[in-house]
Amino acid sequence: MNRVFFNEIKQYIPKGKRLNRKIDLLVLGENTMLESKDKTFRVPESVKIWNLLFLGALVFIFLLFFIAKAFIYQVVEKDAYELLAQQNTVRELLLQPERGVIYDRNGKFIVRNKPAFSIDLATNLCSFGYRDFGYCRSIVNKIGEVINLDKERIFNELGAKNPNIILATGLTKEQLLPLETNISKFPGVIIVTAPQRNYLYKDAFSHLIGYVGIGGKEYPTIEGKMGIEESYDSKLAGNFGSKVIEVDSLGQPLKTLSEKDPYPGTNMTLHIDLDLQNKAYELLKKTVSEGKADAGAVVAQDPQTGGILAMVNFPAFDPDLMSSGISSEELAKLSNDPGFPFFDRAISAAYPPGSTFKMVVASAVLEEGVVNERDTINDPGYIAVGSYVFRNWKEGGHGEVDLRRALQVSNDTYFYTVGGGYGGVKGLGIQKLSEWGKKFGFGTKTGIDLSGEVSGYMPDGVSRDWYLGDTYITSIGQGDVLATPLQTNNITSYFANGGYLMKPQVVKSVDGVGEAEMEIFAQNLTSKHNYDVVREGMHMSVTPGGTGYPVFDFPLKHNGIKLAGKTGTSEYINTKGEESTHAWFTVFGPYEEGEYDATIALTVFLEGGGGGSDDAAPIARELLDLWFK
Repeated sequence: MNRVFFNEIKQYIPKGKRLNRKIDLLVLGENTMLESKDKTFRVPESVKIWNLLFLGALVFIFLLFFIAKAFIYQVVEKDAYELLAQQNTVRELLLQPERGVIYDRNGKFIVRNKPAFSIDLATNLCSFGYRDFGYCRSIVNKIGEVINLDKERIFNELGAKNPNIILATGLTKEQLLPLETNISKFPGVIIVTAPQRNYLYKDAFSHLIGYVGIGGKEYPTIEGKMGIEESYDSKLAGNFGSKVIEVDSLGQPLKTLSEKDPYPGTNMTLHIDLDLQNKAYELLKKTVSEGKADAGAVVAQDPQTGGILAMVNFPAFDPDLMSSGISSEELAKLSNDPGFPFFDRAISAAYPPGSTFKMVVASAVLEEGVVNERDTINDPGYIAVGSYVFRNWKEGGHGEVDLRRALQVSNDTYFYTVGGGYGGVKGLGIQKLSEWGKKFGFGTKTGIDLSGEVSGYMPDGVSRDWYLGDTYITSIGQGDVLATPLQTNNITSYFANGGYLMKPQVVKSVDGVGEAEMEIFAQNLTSKHNYDVVREGMHMSVTPGGTGYPVFDFPLKHNGIKLAGKTGTSEYINTKGEESTHAWFTVFGPYEEGEYDATIALTVFLEGGGGGSDDAAPIARELLDLWFK
């Protein structure tokens, strides 16, 4: 009670009596009265006025606040709140188009689509107008208990305030059952029909075809993540459709207001031969599983067009698993696999090419006049320079050898001599070796229509301290020189087609209309005579007396079809610090003197795989048997 008021009435209270027992407070009209048994009195006017002023001020402040809020809602932020209200009742769904299907060169399916579902989340319906994403996160966590979700990606998109988020895609009806029965518990969540990729041959095409996943910068979408799916994403993807629906307070559809059908993606035909691809994968997998190699790659081309007939890696991965939503545990297992299954060894890894590089060195020494094809060099099994000894792979050597014979038996001593110089032979030297290596494509990407290609490396003797010994080992494809299996195969194609270095291509035609134009980025690097001499040496390599003995009897088994090729074994230090070797075998066919109409150029590479003759060539033999059957 107000102290002034209390003192004013105190005089009317009999001594010894309590105020709360003897006095009644009455409010009568405009006057506030106090009554006792003895007297009646009025509250002083000063007290009454101050109380009324205070009450009036409070009422005025509250009225002013509500008027201001109404002004903001109805004038300043009218459009925003109208949009928010509309979003709470009307929702636009993006309709995923069917991606284009992919065929092999003979019209066989490699990739097609199958019916599936995705789960979408309208964040405004679970965040109360973008003010709180905690409830959205709780919904994601609850759904994640029954369906595998990439929560890290989803939470990042929530933080970016994306209005629509794809929670999961590629789901079957059975996978959706636990969610459908409790859909009312998840405001803003809706199930949408969305076609799923069906990779018919799984691991065999994983690096070449790639896979699809959730991406998109402006809004969530399905996009290619690797291989052809990534390189040709804009053509394969098609155009989105849309559906405008009315939803209830939980975001569940009530009725469709309008709909625009999506436009399907473009179909593609590849140069790939399905049977050759699958066989190559089977053979690589068998070789690695038997412990004959740590990993490997196979590349096959049509030498006349540059078209890729097969491109295989092992280890590999299941693209269906990646596209349908891989769990974090499964992804971690693949990522930590010592075989690096995501690594495309055919185009993204460069290795010492070993003796396959001798095709380039042989061409260079003939063109530069270091020797001619009849000049011989005596091979006792090594050359010695001061205290350094550089040995031939065969102890005791091959005796007198000319260029053709040197290619046939892969003689190291011959190539040390013509590459770095020894005795009375001047040798090319590192600058000329580098120049010719680059002419044949070493150190330059081939330009294949896939992402992730590396350029390899061709040393020039300038970038670091260089010694004669470095030139010797470069001359046999060791040391700093590096090439991808595709680069090596492209050079083999050059010797198969009459002297054209082609741009490799995976896609043959788009939507069945015409074929991709052939691209030539180098031709006739040597004279026709010198070109044919090198080809003859390559042919001798796969005949009795050569290093490619697994294919010696090939003409007998295939109606006289001849081959030409080159083995290679390159040394390296493995991850355990031990000396090991890579195995190479590159070959083309048919081979005929003066004819350049070969139908296949093939390279087998085995990482940590022993020798080219013993381990890589047998794989090539089985693939050639299939091709020419």
